[in-house]
Amino acid sequence: MKKHLLTTTENEIEQGERRELQRRIFMYSKSALKIGITIDHIMVNHTRFAQGIQALDRIYQLAHELNLPQGIRIIGPTGSGKTSLVNYFARTLPKTTLFKEGLGIVMTRLDASPTRHQLVRNLLVAYNYPFATTSIKAIDIKTQVLCDIIRQKGTRILAIDESHHMAFSKSKRYAKNSQNDVTDLLHHIMDVTGIGLFLMGTEELDDLERLDPHLASRVSTRIELTNHETLTPEWYGLLKAFVTQSKQCDLSVILTENYGALIHAATGGNLRNLKRLITEAVLISVDSQDQVIMKSTFHLAHERIYGEGNEYANPFTQ
Repeated sequence: MKKHLLTTTENEIEQGERRELQRRIFMYSKSALKIGITIDHIMVNHTRFAQGIQALDRIYQLAHELNLPQGIRIIGPTGSGKTSLVNYFARTLPKTTLFKEGLGIVMTRLDASPTRHQLVRNLLVAYNYPFATTSIKAIDIKTQVLCDIIRQKGTRILAIDESHHMAFSKSKRYAKNSQNDVTDLLHHIMDVTGIGLFLMGTEELDDLERLDPHLASRVSTRIELTNHETLTPEWYGLLKAFVTQSKQCDLSVILTENYGALIHAATGGNLRNLKRLITEAVLISVDSQDQVIMKSTFHLAHERIYGEGNEYANPFTQ
């Protein structure tokens, strides 16, 4: 009996080792990941992106310099590059003694049903403030502390991702007029500190005039990033940018008309989906030691990204 139990245990261990081996075989190699990371870090400076950077530069320059509040709304669907645009802007800010390093622009995001309390807490956390926990009773004091920190650190820009969530604020404080607790906090911070404001969100952010005309008048600039819904020269320009910037993997095959159309069908013209698909295909290609990326590579990349049982048809199916 004891011998039987021992044999069973040995079999279980052996099966477990086989499963672990299969997992390791499937995992990408370090060399593949190294090249895949370079693709993931590619930033495509397309027309709308360049226009967006110019608009952000303008707000950054004028914030603190003019009495007029400066703000911008960056509108676009999920994955269209809104956050990437602001992240790129933040990474490329010139070094200066006007603000503490890393705090020229401070970024946070709104919760799904935001409140003034949550936003103050999140901003204090962004500044690594040691007493970020805030009570509702102390919110006015913490708001003043936050404004003092913004001025002390020399921050010029406050960037709020998922800003369309302002429309779903849970606060009832302003239920009888056009304001709400979150928008009131934001234009208060702008007025007290002179900071510029970047609001990133979906098209629901266009309701800002109705939601709070006081904040809308302070955030007057608007730029829009969209998906590339048709096969335009700009779409092929995006693909060309990936080919040009990919130094360790030959992506030239994606510039052929057939591949351009298939990749568009697979990604819906969405920039995030495009980068995800190309990155996954590169990971597969490197580990397969293929000289060029093939249609079967993109087919497998699509399956790994979305799963075999997904609702999206795989356009690379033979």
